[in-house]
Amino acid sequence: RRAQASRSSKHIKDYPALVKFKLWVARLHSQFAPLPEGTTAICLRLLFPEDDITRKYDIQEPRMTTLLAKSFGLDMSKFEGWQHEETSGCLGDELALVLDKSCIVDKDFETRLSIAEVAELLDELAALSPYSHNSIHRKHPKAHRRSRANVMQSLFRRLSLFDAAVVTQIILKDLRPLLYPLTELHYSAALVNFNTAAVTMLTKEHAMRAWNTQGLLPKFFRVRATFDAAGALAEKGTSSYCDAQPAIGFPIAVPKSEKGQSCPHALGLLFPVETVWAETKYDGERAQIHVKVRADGGSDITIFSKSRRESTDDRVAVHEIIRAALGLRLAKATAGSSRFNTSKPPNIKHTIILDAEMVAFCGDKVAEFYHISPLIGGVRGRRRVVTNVPNDDGDTESDDGIVESDFSLGLVFFDVLYLEGKSLLEHSYTDRRKILESMIYVRPGKAILAARYLVPSSTSSSTQAEDTLRWIFAYHLAGHEEGLVLKAAESVYNDYRLPWVKLKKDYIPGHGDCVDMVILGASWEKVRGRSLRAPPSVYTTFFIGALENKEESSSKPKFHSYFTVAYGLNREQLEDLNFKIRSTDPIPFSDLKSKDGLEFEVTFSAISKPTVVLRTPLLVELFGAGFTKAAHSQHYELRFPRITKIHRPNERSWTESMSLAELNVIAFECVGREHPEKEMYD
Repeated sequence: RRAQASRSSKHIKDYPALVKFKLWVARLHSQFAPLPEGTTAICLRLLFPEDDITRKYDIQEPRMTTLLAKSFGLDMSKFEGWQHEETSGCLGDELALVLDKSCIVDKDFETRLSIAEVAELLDELAALSPYSHNSIHRKHPKAHRRSRANVMQSLFRRLSLFDAAVVTQIILKDLRPLLYPLTELHYSAALVNFNTAAVTMLTKEHAMRAWNTQGLLPKFFRVRATFDAAGALAEKGTSSYCDAQPAIGFPIAVPKSEKGQSCPHALGLLFPVETVWAETKYDGERAQIHVKVRADGGSDITIFSKSRRESTDDRVAVHEIIRAALGLRLAKATAGSSRFNTSKPPNIKHTIILDAEMVAFCGDKVAEFYHISPLIGGVRGRRRVVTNVPNDDGDTESDDGIVESDFSLGLVFFDVLYLEGKSLLEHSYTDRRKILESMIYVRPGKAILAARYLVPSSTSSSTQAEDTLRWIFAYHLAGHEEGLVLKAAESVYNDYRLPWVKLKKDYIPGHGDCVDMVILGASWEKVRGRSLRAPPSVYTTFFIGALENKEESSSKPKFHSYFTVAYGLNREQLEDLNFKIRSTDPIPFSDLKSKDGLEFEVTFSAISKPTVVLRTPLLVELFGAGFTKAAHSQHYELRFPRITKIHRPNERSWTESMSLAELNVIAFECVGREHPEKEMYD
């Protein structure tokens, strides 16, 4: 299996998008060699805008249409059709059509900007977002920044029709609808006539390999996971992967995990290793922590999220926890606080990079995921406001009786990647864990190490290994834990031959949490639509709800829709559901208040609203990975929900669905909490 994986990683079968990209790269090098410094990063950031972690624009289609209208002196109404059913759902396409019809830009007009100039203007536009990287803000100081409208005019007025469409989608962080245009716009044809082999999209890994014929660029990206840093290593002529080291301030690529669909299957993915460890999978937010000790004894902390976005300011609440866990001097503001242990000697002299999960603690126990958000202290220097009302003791109390002061942020450390200027990425998991244990001062409720359990060798007795893993897994499920992550003792970090294997109950067919609820509305959502290659005529996202007054049989039914589901159905099932909804003559959401055709009342509390509302609720079976709560929501909802069955109305009516009260009772039991009104339900 390892040999096969190694061969497949080296020999990539060409596909149309990759062939075209290779031809373009060859032509670029032949016409403009030697390429200017920084060209690698410029091209990759333009081609894969969704992976450009330095530029953030705070611009989605509604704001983009306003800016485009101002840039070209057009009425905004001309852009309203970008997500109509008969279109591809691409604003870039719509812009090209509008400009062509209005004759503002001549068809033969050629772009007067180089890619470097386009990149510079995009940097200037991104500097207006507080979420862009600090390097972008330093490049364009606040005192000298132009308005968005002025930057957009400078950019778009010098672009051809097609290039204007491309740059529009780059700013919207999604080039897919232009690079891989849809061939079907009718909902049924788009879903049923889809050929999975017809379109293979260019991946950034394949693009990097094609750009750098030595194949080193994707390897550089694994240790410095930004296009700028990896591109700079490649352009310097770094001769081998061994010469590329991690560095403080540059994210390291996060390993991709396999999904274990049973205990034997999970172990089989790591066969025939001698030793496997099962780590507890904690329900939190990933934090890759970079620490550099200054000459004056202070320390600088940089934190990256799972998506490689720098989130140092967002995670300011855990900075002192990190320093205390490493025995470093605390900041002056907290140096005298009894909440942090400052009596230990420092465990590092210069630098360290750690992998951790930021969690909410209730005492010494890790709490549910949704408690993290209210505890995060700062977002880009701004305070988040906790909207809960103080109780008689002055503490804030949530809707289900939880006192917020019982919770605090903490960290679960599970790996060390870099220490005192030396990479640990090629060290075994066993060695890295031993080093990690020597680095961290454990303090329950603040900083702990991930719990782990030894699984005996599967080479000597596969039955014993499987039985042991089943017991460990069952123990975690009984304790309301999320699951396990299996790691081979001999594996290096981000080892494609011996990957990490996640084992969760919802990965196992027939397991997970299952509830009966109703679909009340539907819409096309662009992210899900584009992953399906489905136009706006397809309903991709469904608004789920439950009865608020099920016990009041004489009253008009009142539904509350508070979350959505977009996964679980194959293309044929999704086409059938679309047909069912359309055949019942649904009501446009915009007409809901003026229509009196519904036999029930419904409230939609999700941020987005449906395109249509069903005249009769449709009962569905939902499957998920436990329960959670959205911000400011009073009710539990399924986590990672999927539709597993659509009930025909003549077989099971919507009246058989769960009420909100019944759902909350089940959710409280599943997360291991006692319902505040348990006696009433008993």
